Amino acid sequence: MLGAICGDVLGSSYEFKKVKYNDPLNINLCLETDTFTDDTALTLAVADWLLNDVNDKNYYNDDALKLALGKQFVKYSFHTFQKNEGSLSFGTSYYQWCAKADLIQEFTPYNSFGNGSAMRVSPIGWFFNTMEEVLRFAKLSADVTHNHPEGQKGAMCIAGAVFLARKGKTKEEIKNYLLRKFGYDLLNKTINELREECLWSDICQDTVPMAIVAFLESEDYESAIKNAISYASDSDTIAAMAGSIAEAYYGGVPEYIKSFCLSKIPEKQKDIINAFLHAKFSIL
Repeated sequence: MLGAICGDVLGSSYEFKKVKYNDPLNINLCLETDTFTDDTALTLAVADWLLNDVNDKNYYNDDALKLALGKQFVKYSFHTFQKNEGSLSFGTSYYQWCAKADLIQEFTPYNSFGNGSAMRVSPIGWFFNTMEEVLRFAKLSADVTHNHPEGQKGAMCIAGAVFLARKGKTKEEIKNYLLRKFGYDLLNKTINELREECLWSDICQDTVPMAIVAFLESEDYESAIKNAISYASDSDTIAAMAGSIAEAYYGGVPEYIKSFCLSKIPEKQKDIINAFLHAKFSIL
């Protein structure tokens, strides 16, 4: 989860610059303008849900689980942060969904395949100890808003990649599993090919494979983030997704990045981060 939050912060200054970096080494990290965005807010919502709403009583009750997560999304989107904290800029459809849910408690999903389902899902890849659980809860988390098959697939793919990485699988094993399970043909392209073809996008079909390739061609956490930024696309979200896998694969986030990014998070929200990092990652 921390890898996703740090990726979000580090990518935030590049999101709308639309500058491609053929040499990602030229990308500077930890800029003064960096901040957390809605990616972090909704990742925290998922973590809060896992820690406080997923339990033995409702484990098999999909409707109860989705309702609880919907309420967490509203809380973290509209009520948790002050106006001067972070950069919470939501897509139109999500904002309308959230406003309606907040006003009249209606939580009907809107069939989105935007990458919002995948940017927030990383805590699920850590929390459970079987792939079956990870994929089930990743789909549940998408279905609250992004119940389009591509929205579901994007969330399941990133959560599954995090799970495989934390279980010590090789990059080749991770890639092969994701290809077989989810069929993202873009995973067979190189980062240079994807960067050359890239147009700015915020949908799962484009950005989930871009994030995975950014991780696959990385050498460490920092290079995964720089690869993700180099596309000149939805940089904070692609970096959040790539960073979530890189954290699990490389065994954490470098201390200088961790310290910098956590300094951008309000003190009261660090409690949920610390609680999640010290939790036992399965309710079973």
